[in-house]
Amino acid sequence: MIKFFRKIRQNLLSEGKTGKYLKYAIGEITLVVIGILIALQINNWNENRKNRITEADYYCRILDDFELNEKLIDDTAELTTRKIKLCKELILDLNTIPNDRSDILNKFVLALRQDVFVPSNIAFEEITSSGQLKLLTDLELKNRLIRHSTFLNNILNLLQENRNEIISRMGDFDSVTNFGFQDLDYLNKALDKEHLDLLPKNNWNNEPDNPLFLKFQDNLIFFVGMLVRQKQHLANLKAEMQEPLKLLKAKNCQ
Repeated sequence: MIKFFRKIRQNLLSEGKTGKYLKYAIGEITLVVIGILIALQINNWNENRKNRITEADYYCRILDDFELNEKLIDDTAELTTRKIKLCKELILDLNTIPNDRSDILNKFVLALRQDVFVPSNIAFEEITSSGQLKLLTDLELKNRLIRHSTFLNNILNLLQENRNEIISRMGDFDSVTNFGFQDLDYLNKALDKEHLDLLPKNNWNNEPDNPLFLKFQDNLIFFVGMLVRQKQHLANLKAEMQEPLKLLKAKNCQ
């Protein structure tokens, strides 16, 4: 094709038809420019098509994360409710004298086991860390997702503060053997009788005026408060999720 156009130009020049040559050259340039513009347009169209596919995929992946997190919140809230119930039972058990220290402490550890709420935020973190946030063309949804990410991080910080306070209280005893940690099932099984016989035989759990009794009871009340606070944080997070969740579902992900 290039040889064909070159031959035409050479014939026009050899025949001295300069005017026609110039017109032809301008026409040829125009055709080339039009061809380039069409190619660019096709390329832009194809790039936009790929971007819209990627955008739709991100919306669906973010929706998956939201739906998973909603279930995780419900599961964690249910577990927290059971812990609150167990702590309240422990307060009654402690004040039902006589009681067994081993039973009290084993229930106590079970009630305060730290099950960490770890939300899934993989898709949104991926799109932000890769600099592809611009792919989201739905400005209302994009801004709402950004706000949710900030809210989520704040809730996670509050939950971490709760855990830190609980852990701090759990270990706040001058002597763990005097308190009776050796009565915990997993420690009791690990220690030989000759070792257990060397440890203090404290019956503080049956002495309401004993400082350990009072401190343990205070801690139980404190733990109930922290657990109730945790449920409130989770409830606030679930409520905050509803608007972006509704917007995501409107994208009709398959």
